Amino acid sequence: MTRGYRAPFLFPAGVRLGVDNVVLQGRATRHKVDAYAGPLSIKTVIRGEVAWTVGGRELVVDSSSFLILSAGEKYSMNIAALRPVETCCVFFAPGFVERIALDATSPLDTALIDPERTSPALPYLSAWHSDPGGTLPRRVQTLAVRCTGALMPSGFEEDFLLLGAELLQLYERIREESARVPAIRESTRQELFRRLLAGREYIHSHSSGPVSLNDIARAACLSPFHFHRGFRQAFQQTPHTYLTRLRLDRARGLLDSGSTVLEACLATGFSSPSAFSRLFRSTYGEVPSGIRRKFARSGKNGTAISGRLTA
Repeated sequence: MTRGYRAPFLFPAGVRLGVDNVVLQGRATRHKVDAYAGPLSIKTVIRGEVAWTVGGRELVVDSSSFLILSAGEKYSMNIAALRPVETCCVFFAPGFVERIALDATSPLDTALIDPERTSPALPYLSAWHSDPGGTLPRRVQTLAVRCTGALMPSGFEEDFLLLGAELLQLYERIREESARVPAIRESTRQELFRRLLAGREYIHSHSSGPVSLNDIARAACLSPFHFHRGFRQAFQQTPHTYLTRLRLDRARGLLDSGSTVLEACLATGFSSPSAFSRLFRSTYGEVPSGIRRKFARSGKNGTAISGRLTA
């Protein structure tokens, strides 16, 4: 991690990353992390966007998505922004989520007879995930807000249990998506789903510029036909529909952070402000300028707090 790194631990000073459950939250215009391998964690972004580099892949996270990294998985990030970027991350104690998964998938009598049984595998959980509704990021960020007011707020242990349970619900949704992949053999289905996820990651990492179906399919190492068919069946929407909604969600986040309508339009890959406004209104029921006016009335400011950003 960066030399001199400081971040606000939202639990007592004795808490240690890699040993206890920890929440970290911060805001800054500049911050860098290089090849850090931490515990199982959830990365969320409250304001702005952050690109975490994992295994040579650049995974962009904003308010409509989040990233889960497994224990020991190395990652890097380098923020250099004009406006402050705000993140909130949860780091789990070793084995915490795995024990929840084990208990959730075992009958009580089995748990009593064999407390040392092996935890189930959770493939595809440690990855980038889309969450336009913001359910899981909101739980992470709400926990951070509560911990800001009290070092050990009442019920925080229960909050971590509920967060771990939500990760299992996420895994069930992933399992359902993978089960819809059109393949007879299980090994083929798993490999095809892995490639579809790689294509979805490519969409997010390049959504602010031109994105073609050929480019996405190439990143997934599939033909355009097989990628389009597999994506539509697994995620129940076409890549184009997915990309359009992603851009709109990001544009809304930018507007809520103080960007002008034109800035949000151009920053998210829309070339026509009028077409952008029509799509935005049909999706959210209000025009982009309405979001901008709400920001102006809120009196929010963009003052940076240097040296306070989560890993």
